[in-house]
Amino acid sequence: MFMRASKQHRLGFSGLARSLVLLTIISGLFVLSGCAGTMQAIENKNMTLSAKMSDTIFLDPEILANNRNVYVRVTNTSDFQEIDFAELLKGKLSAKGYSLTNNSSQAGYIVQANLLYMGDEKKGLTAEGMLAGGFGGALAASTIGSGWKGPAAAAAGGAIIGSVIGGLAGSLIHVDTYLGATDIQIKEAVEGGVKGTMNTAAKYGSATTLKTQREIKSSRQEYRTRIVVFARQTNIDKQEACRAIADRLAAQIAGMF
Repeated sequence: MFMRASKQHRLGFSGLARSLVLLTIISGLFVLSGCAGTMQAIENKNMTLSAKMSDTIFLDPEILANNRNVYVRVTNTSDFQEIDFAELLKGKLSAKGYSLTNNSSQAGYIVQANLLYMGDEKKGLTAEGMLAGGFGGALAASTIGSGWKGPAAAAAGGAIIGSVIGGLAGSLIHVDTYLGATDIQIKEAVEGGVKGTMNTAAKYGSATTLKTQREIKSSRQEYRTRIVVFARQTNIDKQEACRAIADRLAAQIAGMF
């Protein structure tokens, strides 16, 4: 009788010990996760901005020196219409000593820009995806890039446990990322003009394609690129982030001159 009671006591103690150990581990993981989240929040308490281009553009320095008249045309097809991106860009160019003209034929450079996207980063809509599309391409790529994921990439190793514990702390501390993307076309006046060939492949239904080719003559050399800027901060303010991104986009375009 005594032996049976002693055995039950040992079994009960063993089960209690396992429960205490498990509780200690879970509590420790929660604390560590909270510390990691807190560190990320502290590291990103100030807004950080970064920009990348899909293709590098080199403008002719002689033309830049001889004709400093610039014609600017900006369109905004993003959901963020609260900012005058054209005025931002014109202001950056004027600050660098360029004269703005409303007559494109008198301009040494014609700058055309379209603000494509301004908003939060999300699955399938990342900086790398936007850059991969290039000028005129899709904003989203088939794969999610990892180079610009920042603090999120460092947590990939603990994805299984972190997905559970992080979900609890995520509602309290979160680091946000906002993106802005712009397609830019610059036409540079070239003495003697340029010649080229345009190839077109027009589809007629699912089985027929018409390929055409024509010679192109122009007085200007064209350059095209896409610029993407991201802003990251703890509990970011959308309006502040979008305005900071727009300002950096305009600075990046003006920086090519």
